[in-house]
Amino acid sequence: MLKKIKLSFKELLIFTFPLIVGQVGQMLFGIGDTFVAGRYSTEALSAIGVGSAIMAPFIMLGVATLFSVSSISSRIRGEGNCPRDEKIWGSSLILCALIATTLTLCLYILAINLDLFGLHSDISKEVQTYLYWVGISLVPALFFQTAKEYLQSFEKTIFANSLVIFMNIVNLGMNWVFMFGYGPIPAMGIKGAALATVITRSVMALVLLVYTFKVAPCTLHYSKQRISELIKLGLPVGLGTLVEVLMFSTVTVLIGKMPIHISAAHNIVLNIAGLTFMVPLAINGTAGVKVSYAFGKKDFDKMESYALGCIVMAQSFMLFTATMYLLIPSQLVSLFTTDQQVVAYGSSLFLLVALFQIPDGLQVTLWGILRGMGISKLPLILTFFGHWLIAIPIGLYLTYKLNMQAKGLWAGLAIGLTIVSFALLGIYFKKLKLFKDQNQA
Repeated sequence: MLKKIKLSFKELLIFTFPLIVGQVGQMLFGIGDTFVAGRYSTEALSAIGVGSAIMAPFIMLGVATLFSVSSISSRIRGEGNCPRDEKIWGSSLILCALIATTLTLCLYILAINLDLFGLHSDISKEVQTYLYWVGISLVPALFFQTAKEYLQSFEKTIFANSLVIFMNIVNLGMNWVFMFGYGPIPAMGIKGAALATVITRSVMALVLLVYTFKVAPCTLHYSKQRISELIKLGLPVGLGTLVEVLMFSTVTVLIGKMPIHISAAHNIVLNIAGLTFMVPLAINGTAGVKVSYAFGKKDFDKMESYALGCIVMAQSFMLFTATMYLLIPSQLVSLFTTDQQVVAYGSSLFLLVALFQIPDGLQVTLWGILRGMGISKLPLILTFFGHWLIAIPIGLYLTYKLNMQAKGLWAGLAIGLTIVSFALLGIYFKKLKLFKDQNQA
């Protein structure tokens, strides 16, 4: 096993690093918006936070569904074919247009009926204004993701992820100018923040699409078969991601009804854990490409080497974060607040977060590996079962019956994620054995 891991480990590290940079960069967009909004007004800060939370499930569903682009394109290359001949690029763009249109319409319908959320009167109109303006940015965001996934299948990862970092700087500057005003540009407040996001995402999409046409073998031809294949593999991945996002959103809402110091501690811990989660999420992307390529070549030893290498990378990093959460929890929370009550409660939450670092890193990596093997429906079912029929019910019991407050919900998450990770691991070993046996036969 060690020999198999060594064969591919350096290759995987080189491929993954730009993806990590890009994933962290995507998260920094939200941090930049929050930074500027917090200096504009408390209402703007709150409204952008709520608006972004409402929009997040739509973006994540679209982005995760498009993960299938890199996996299927990589598999086609592994089979010895050129994606240009297989009409994967044109099919990907059509699928992206369909997803973007559908999700944008759904978001606007939700924005029109925002009163159903019962938001505080001080921010309700601001949130609605933000969603009206920022909603259209879903379209370029998903076209950017499509091009990024397609480029990854050819192992071209540097330009797209470097572009994300550069546009963070542009976005931060535009946020400041449009919100506060500068010279002939009037102060637009929260509308300005939304406009900055729309422009940033549009420029990113346009630049990357032009770059893709120049450096990758792509045409605008398409086929219904390829579109169907992309949907068949990608939609369960998107729904699986949505299931997890909604789980964490539900937990956040429930904790939001608890005392303010508990809610504040939860938000700090969730943001830190979310930032470190970007690393195994990037490894998920690596697994989806590398495993798919080896699967297309029917080189199952290489496929196993890639899979094991990705698992070791993710687990090594998550072991590091778990150790950090156990050793210096109060120092981490203190980076965000001086309230000792929040620091104390946040530190206790980090002890629970440390418990599920290993299974959380394992399950997200296995999602990428299984996607590379063309498997996505069964992981979706197991993820739904583990999160909503195990994690949430156990969390609610511990929280309200045993009076564990937020700790109970986080403990439920730890249990659910652990069960999901072992179930996905079982699927991986079973399918790997099946593929090897079929190949030998």
